[in-house]
Amino acid sequence: MTKVILIVDDEPANIDIIKNLIPSEYKCKALIKRHVALKQIDKQKPDMMILDLIMPGMNGIETLTEVRKTYSQTQLPTLIVSGTKEPEQFDALHTLGISGFITKPIDSAQFDAILMQTFRSN
Repeated sequence: MTKVILIVDDEPANIDIIKNLIPSEYKCKALIKRHVALKQIDKQKPDMMILDLIMPGMNGIETLTEVRKTYSQTQLPTLIVSGTKEPEQFDALHTLGISGFITKPIDSAQFDAILMQTFRSN
């Protein structure tokens, strides 16, 4: 069965970059609105979520907090992608359970390593 990866980012250009990094054996779904993403996760749970940290309205930490009310880290592995390296955010993210954190611009080798590790462990 094909694994489904949900990309949640408010910038369509970032979604395109991430999609181009994901191997073709995975199916990608992309959403720019968090409230739509939360509904989509409940409707058809993806195998992994790639989540932008800094977004208008509900940020990545708030979005992941909502997701973790229903799905654990093993049920929905989550990779955070962000242009920031705020240390206080790392603590909150690790408490919520993430598969990895990648800063923008995205290093493709690091991205591949986290993706492969996530799917090997699930």
